[in-house]
Amino acid sequence: MENLTKQQLTLSRIQLIADISQTAQCNPKEFLVVMSLISELASRALTDENQATVCYHGGTDDAH
Repeated sequence: MENLTKQQLTLSRIQLIADISQTAQCNPKEFLVVMSLISELASRALTDENQATVCYHGGTDDAH
């Protein structure tokens, strides 16, 4: 349960960073920093098992 709460918090932070960067009209250098932050947060949120699933199966959505 605690792991899910941490993932929800991390995803909320990622969403906030993405939303702010979209409205802030970032220059290319700032945009790269934002993408780096999002990438770092996302990698911490995914467990090794979840990350492997996303990489090998392309997510949980059906491709049809």
